[in-house]
Amino acid sequence: MSPQQQSELEEPLLGPTEQTEGVESQRVLLTSTETDNDVESPCPETDDEVVGEGGQPTIPDSSTSTFSVKTEMWEMISLGFPLAVSFFCRMGMASTDSAFVGHIRNGEFTPETYLAAAVLSDMCVSIFTTPPLAFNQVLNSLVGQAVGSGNPKMAGIWLQQSCFWLSISMLPCLVGFFYVEPVLKRLGFPTDVCEVAGTYAMYNIVWPIPNGLYQCMRFYFQAQGRPNPAMFNNIIFLFVNGFLNWIFVFGGPFRYLWGWKGLGFIGAAISLSISRTMQGVTYFLYMFVYKKHHLTSWPDGGLSFSHHTIERTKEFMKQSLPNLGTLLFSVISGQAITVLVGRLGERAIAASAALSTVTTPWNGTLSATTWTISGVRVGYHLGRGDGMAAKKSAWMVLHFLSIVMVIVTIIYLPFQHAILSIATDDQDVLSLSIKLIPAMLVANWLNLLVGNITSGVFSGMGRPIIATLLSFGFELPMSIGGVAIYILLFHGNLIGVYWWNAIACAIEVVVVLALLFASDWNYWAGEAQRRQEARPTDTTTTTTMNTNEDDEDEGQGDEETAPLVVQETSVPDDEEPVDDESPSTSA
Repeated sequence: MSPQQQSELEEPLLGPTEQTEGVESQRVLLTSTETDNDVESPCPETDDEVVGEGGQPTIPDSSTSTFSVKTEMWEMISLGFPLAVSFFCRMGMASTDSAFVGHIRNGEFTPETYLAAAVLSDMCVSIFTTPPLAFNQVLNSLVGQAVGSGNPKMAGIWLQQSCFWLSISMLPCLVGFFYVEPVLKRLGFPTDVCEVAGTYAMYNIVWPIPNGLYQCMRFYFQAQGRPNPAMFNNIIFLFVNGFLNWIFVFGGPFRYLWGWKGLGFIGAAISLSISRTMQGVTYFLYMFVYKKHHLTSWPDGGLSFSHHTIERTKEFMKQSLPNLGTLLFSVISGQAITVLVGRLGERAIAASAALSTVTTPWNGTLSATTWTISGVRVGYHLGRGDGMAAKKSAWMVLHFLSIVMVIVTIIYLPFQHAILSIATDDQDVLSLSIKLIPAMLVANWLNLLVGNITSGVFSGMGRPIIATLLSFGFELPMSIGGVAIYILLFHGNLIGVYWWNAIACAIEVVVVLALLFASDWNYWAGEAQRRQEARPTDTTTTTTMNTNEDDEDEGQGDEETAPLVVQETSVPDDEEPVDDESPSTSA
């Protein structure tokens, strides 16, 4: 089903003539929309919360939660489908580059050498650029909590924090791009592969900061229920990147017009740099300049250091810095295994790269999509103060992952040769890659479960430190240590490396599931509301996310409306409204 065909879940608002006499009318914060229009409310299960002692919001009793599986499933589909398409296109861009270089036959180097150089260059680039991404990964949960808590202005503050710290921290990381060749030589890789990889890395230096800022903007809007613009933007640039690869790698139409055969190997890096830079620029111009979708969740005063108090900055760092350690370990762990696999020879590197080329698009898409959904939905329900709804939402995603992996396995096994042929036409590489598929499928399923719980659910709860502790305390000895012992001491082969990875993941699944079962969801709901500065009056506020953007331009005036609807509980005429700044009378 296309996004244009997805129907809205609507909750009608009472018109002025339908409101009860003697009661203040509800205030609906919508620009250019009549109060008697249907307003989308994809989360009708939201309950009014109660102000407890000291003016603090109390957590609703789990037994009174009106969580609806059907409604939650629709919310996940409405958010997840555009996310999946978007992430698939992003992953597809990188795989497109690998597919093009894997078919270069210019007589200078073999396709196997080019493919190995590309994956080793990407390994180094990933290590250099991953740490700063911790400052945008946290937006899924923080923005989701802000929307759920009824204080959407905090979402814009978190975005500003994210963009600032990501840009500052990325600059020194770019220096490493100039040292890829010597680093790979020190690790013992073949000289020709190191030289080609070093040149390839330097042509990638343009895109990391624009790409990081693009991710910040995407996560900011996606967590508010606006995933469609990023989806269409990524679809367009997937084809733009493929077209640019055709031109810069093989010459494109100019090959036949003027005999220009392209730039060869470095053309893939140039294509990626242009595509990823223009993606962010295009998205910013559309969302911020043209549509102005940020206004409703943007802090009063716009860009200002006054929004970023010491307490808010500390809270942002508390949520993001553990992600830095987790992401850095994750990429180093994966690349360390690549280095160890390099000890098995160039054929092993190429086989692993070929398998990665045809698995990264779907596996990366599935993991990134479900992690985002878990972080956003768990964060949203906890921001509302409904721990039980957050728990049920988390388990729905875990069951979905298992079902999808069964389907993937049924598709993958019968067509493995045809699928792997997309990455390379080298028969030696193909024969080895096919043997790795069963272990890869098992390991990917278990990895998806672990990653979704740690990077999705725990992140949405505001517990990113758990993922960091598991990374260094569990995965370090089990993953890197186990593979190192297997290769260096027992002289194992590539098939054994993949199966060991599956075994290590199975053990970790048991650990994270135990932590999930032991979680106090209501406690973390209270923490989420405190983090988003939800005032006592905010606890009677319902903030909903708009996940359908097809009709959002209809009936709009000059100002753009963001997908946030805030409804305040009615106050009888004979009661005085509570002043936000007055001392609590319940103490």
